[in-house]
Amino acid sequence: MRELDDALDLLHRDARTSDAPLDAVRARVLAAAADEGAAASPSSPRSRRWYAPVAVAAAAALVAGVLAVDHRSRSEQPLAVPGAGSASPAPEVRLLSAPEYLNLAADAITATDLPLAPGQYRYIAAHQWNSISMVFGRPADQPTAAPAGYTWLRESRYEKWIPRDQSQDWMERRTPLEGLRWLGGTVPEAEAPEPEITETDTGERRGRCGDFFPEARPKKVCGDPADWDNPGFYDALPRDPQAIVAYLRDATAHRGSAPTAVFHWGVEILRTGLMPADLRAQWYRALALLEGVTAFEQGVNLDGRTGVAIGMESPLERRELIIDPATGDFIGERTAAGPESYDPWIEPGTVTGFSSITTTVVDGIGQTG
Repeated sequence: MRELDDALDLLHRDARTSDAPLDAVRARVLAAAADEGAAASPSSPRSRRWYAPVAVAAAAALVAGVLAVDHRSRSEQPLAVPGAGSASPAPEVRLLSAPEYLNLAADAITATDLPLAPGQYRYIAAHQWNSISMVFGRPADQPTAAPAGYTWLRESRYEKWIPRDQSQDWMERRTPLEGLRWLGGTVPEAEAPEPEITETDTGERRGRCGDFFPEARPKKVCGDPADWDNPGFYDALPRDPQAIVAYLRDATAHRGSAPTAVFHWGVEILRTGLMPADLRAQWYRALALLEGVTAFEQGVNLDGRTGVAIGMESPLERRELIIDPATGDFIGERTAAGPESYDPWIEPGTVTGFSSITTTVVDGIGQTG
């Protein structure tokens, strides 16, 4: 846990903007907790998995990341959160169920999204820690041997500026940060090369409609109604929670529409930072309808903002979204290794990454506040 505490201590405390705080809502929540005698306590780009046959690296798969969790209990035990000592006191999670928290957050969203004036940009920043794994192939004479490899956790920041007229130039800035943590492996840390920073991990790029990699295939189409960067995508989504669940199930049909897949897809769309407030409220209500959604922890501190962890778990991993139920803010998301982790050398409950997502309006491209 010491390394994870250090990791969170590295987080920058940049200025954040959000929907207008609803102090009255927060007061009602805390008052209700006090009445019940609760003891107050402080508390997707995606992560990549690199694989190599024998000693040669092959392909990278994208996985969204987050958190160190206490896997002693899968239901009622609160999780030990690195950096939680700086969080504000909050009621124990057991006082409210996950659906109650999600619906409370939905009720709290009363502010409207900041409109863009001519010349302004929507600025989206993702501060993240992503896991990077190298997996070696099994020896030819030992086809049933356990896989070997190692995993690092690396810090980065991705920023994006989107103009009012989205057919104009956008800008994206990718910045590797100093944070690097060892998560484990079948070889000693001293023998595991640190992950390289590739060309796509860094740099500043511009492109119409956010086409930052024009040679990529399939090519990005400006105004594509299926593009999550396009406001039209969100305009076309249903606002009824049951209809949203149906949409998410259709979108994950290739994965069997399992509740964990539906929840994962819902968090991926939230983390774009572009979902309008009215849809976000109904999105929370839709996720509250999913079987198995659980409130895992209160007082989660991501980049200086405090919220509640709502998530679902499978044998491979647990995926969570972090919300402030008093304001309806989507703070970020986290994942943790499950009991049958993708990488067998990673202990259950180990942080595999997290991201803190913020959105605001700025007066020029490249500005951050």
